[in-house]
Amino acid sequence: MQFKETHRRVLPLLNLGAVAAWSLLGFGFAAPVRSQLVESLGSIADSPFPNDWYVRDGEGLEELRSLEGKPAKELSVAEWKGDSTTLEQLKGKIVVLDFWATWCGPCMAVIPKNIKFIDEYKDKGVALIGIHDAKSGWDNVDKVISEKGINYPVALDSSKESQGETSKAYALKFWPTYVIIDRDGIVRAAGIKPNKIEEAVDQLLGGKPGTSTGNAPIKIATFPEKWFLGGSKRSKSAVNVEGKPAAKLAVSDWLGISIEADNWEQRVRVVQFVRPELAASVDQLSKLQTVSERFATQGVVFMAVCDARAGKDRMKTIAEEKRIEIPIAMDRPSENDPSGPGTTSNSMGIKFAPATIVIDRAGVLRASGLKTDFLDKVLNQLLAEAIPIQEPVKDSEIDEIVERPKVEVADRKTENKEEEAKASDK
Repeated sequence: MQFKETHRRVLPLLNLGAVAAWSLLGFGFAAPVRSQLVESLGSIADSPFPNDWYVRDGEGLEELRSLEGKPAKELSVAEWKGDSTTLEQLKGKIVVLDFWATWCGPCMAVIPKNIKFIDEYKDKGVALIGIHDAKSGWDNVDKVISEKGINYPVALDSSKESQGETSKAYALKFWPTYVIIDRDGIVRAAGIKPNKIEEAVDQLLGGKPGTSTGNAPIKIATFPEKWFLGGSKRSKSAVNVEGKPAAKLAVSDWLGISIEADNWEQRVRVVQFVRPELAASVDQLSKLQTVSERFATQGVVFMAVCDARAGKDRMKTIAEEKRIEIPIAMDRPSENDPSGPGTTSNSMGIKFAPATIVIDRAGVLRASGLKTDFLDKVLNQLLAEAIPIQEPVKDSEIDEIVERPKVEVADRKTENKEEEAKASDK
């Protein structure tokens, strides 16, 4: 592994704001996304992969790892060998970026693995791009492509004042550096070991979470009772809907933004049921707005459902006062229970407001009556599930799974032959 010096750079996070979009398997709703810049959280706690999958177990890579969970920066390229493309054009595919150079021994050593990998995965919705160092070595690229038989596009990083623009945007500190971007254009792994690329991609390709590949039922992760309103005494109506496909959304009207049909399948979704005349309910809605600003860029979809007994004008006034930007649906009155909270509330087992439910990418309702204070942990867990969890997660294991342990940065040199040899073997 070969390292270089870079100036520390604060990368602004492009936050999609509160995503004005919604869909479930059977919901089929979405809305425009409003973008704004917000302060980066700089957390590596949201990675779905363990520390030992990363170079040096992730030690010293905080700036690089801080890219995880955020939209991938578009490539800035001076020249292409092979078909040119952009990350925007590759949306819908998993993209692996290999930052490399012809003068880098470890980079050259892993090229055969790259070739074998993309040969096996190119028909599975995966793309691999080699981003070559802007400073030197590009004059040997044609020879390397020919001799090694490289079967994926290679691009020359654009150069400005002797610094590669793409490598700068990705906080590059060593060669080779691998970055994995998911189907939605979100960075999921930055600085992952070459020998873990295939395993990581397999996890991201794992199909719709919660579905079974055979006749045996899939057990899904559970969450501690203390995370729910009522704890061990929470209502049976809330418990009974968990682990089952979420009911369809029944809406009489939308507040503000008109919802258009769009493809928002395989998203984690959060729905909060609201009664605008209750102060506690309004307070919870404000908390949901704050959570949405942290998770919207990771593909999580947020919305609120207003009690059918409430007036739209009242809900609109509160939304404006509290600066609520997530879409709000007016629940459709129930024919069987005209004095009740509404059709959507009844079908999802909601008997009171505020109440928050979370639905996974497969459209399975995973948490009902969740306390907003624990929403972050549940979302991190569900975002990490690219394949079904085979056994229930114990309460004592939840924190370990959701929140990665902090590591101390080791102050040591890494540009030595011994470390290069180890990296080459990997």
